[in-house]
Amino acid sequence: MIVAFLSIFLSSCDVLDQLGEVNRFAQCDFSIKDAQIVKLGNIDISKYESASDFDFTEMLLLGQQLLTNKLPAVLLVNIKAVNNQSSKAAISGLKWQLFMKNEQYGGGKLNQYVEVLPEQSTSFPVNVEFDLVKLLTSENLQSIIDLAMDMDNQEKLKKLDISLKVKPYYKAGDNIKEYPGYLTIRP
Repeated sequence: MIVAFLSIFLSSCDVLDQLGEVNRFAQCDFSIKDAQIVKLGNIDISKYESASDFDFTEMLLLGQQLLTNKLPAVLLVNIKAVNNQSSKAAISGLKWQLFMKNEQYGGGKLNQYVEVLPEQSTSFPVNVEFDLVKLLTSENLQSIIDLAMDMDNQEKLKKLDISLKVKPYYKAGDNIKEYPGYLTIRP
């Protein structure tokens, strides 16, 4: 009986500790450290530096996808979290939504433990899949590729009005407990 009581008591303390860590995480200062399109039309472009790095076949494939009015892309966003508090901030994962010009373009989950020690910072990656054509319906293929090649340009990111809304969560046994709202992060 005492063992069962101690087990429940310690489990409750653990949940309260995790809740405190999530609340401190929500109070961290966040920014988008950088963003890079790493896949465009199912082509890994993470090492490409300009449109001239695409070969003829890849350009043809991108052109064909553009004709269907869809161009899938994967955006890697590195988020920087700064903990100015005196205790550890942490989460078990988070949900996110990607917004550009106030319209949602993607979302998903990060099922990874993220910890920010007191008075320190850390960065963590979030991959977002979205349709680039939906964002740039009035642009041509060359301007889409130019944008994809220069996503680390802070001025272009600001013009796109990119924001990432995240909802941290923690695990309490088999249950997932979510923070009661989304945090907005901008470049």
